[in-house]
Amino acid sequence: MRVLRSLARGFSVLIGVGMTLGLVGFVGSPAVAQTASVGTSANDRWTVETDKSRRPGNKPYFIEFRGRAAATYGHMYVLYGRVNARDEIVESRIAGLHPAGDAENCANCSLFNWTVGHAILVPAETGASDGDLEEKYVTARFRVWMDKTQYQELDRYIRKLQADSPLWNALFNNCVGFGRNIANHMGLEIPGFVWLEPQDFVNSLRELNGVKKEQLPLRDASAASARASSRTPPLPPQKPKAEPTAGGPSASVLPKPAPAKPKKPVAQNAATQTVASGDVH
Repeated sequence: MRVLRSLARGFSVLIGVGMTLGLVGFVGSPAVAQTASVGTSANDRWTVETDKSRRPGNKPYFIEFRGRAAATYGHMYVLYGRVNARDEIVESRIAGLHPAGDAENCANCSLFNWTVGHAILVPAETGASDGDLEEKYVTARFRVWMDKTQYQELDRYIRKLQADSPLWNALFNNCVGFGRNIANHMGLEIPGFVWLEPQDFVNSLRELNGVKKEQLPLRDASAASARASSRTPPLPPQKPKAEPTAGGPSASVLPKPAPAKPKKPVAQNAATQTVASGDVH
């Protein structure tokens, strides 16, 4: 997903569109089967919160449909997890569909699969991709609050969807289709047009479900704690005070007082000295 836009558009025009009719029947049915296999009910809709200033107290779980920038037409994925009482993310997980190949030490190794994937099905990965955790790349978001039961059920569905999505194709089995399956499972209103770019799909999904304004990002709890600790200067070291008791162990370590200087003898007169000599007898 991280190559020049000209390569993406040019290759799509040459072979992607030419393979459209041949791929419709081949890759259209698996996506339908994945959705139908979970037994979703269209009447079982989730409550979508339109008030961004606060969330329901009994719904500390969330899911965000996200679109992010890339060198081509972008990428869509979901981030879901749990927040604390301050609405800071304490745990989260990312799921999405993208061509396989990229690794920590090989940033553009999915280039071949991404290019060929505009014509045929290629191996896919369904976890986080490069850039998903960087807020500066997020171009659109739609967040829905959940209770624990909803979260656990959604987590099971997403993990199954990941296991059932081993292949990727730019036109018929892509990241937007992956997110569309999740939104459909939740009973959300979904844009009717299939081929929407990630940013357009997420914004349309948000508006169709009653959230007209953009939602602000949630803060990460660990990052917030790190910022707070960096602003608090450490206390200066303090010299311990010795408080010895009589016969206590600390008495031996205390400095001994300096010996008193001997007093200078006082000169006495002769009469006094004579009397003193006589007292000796």
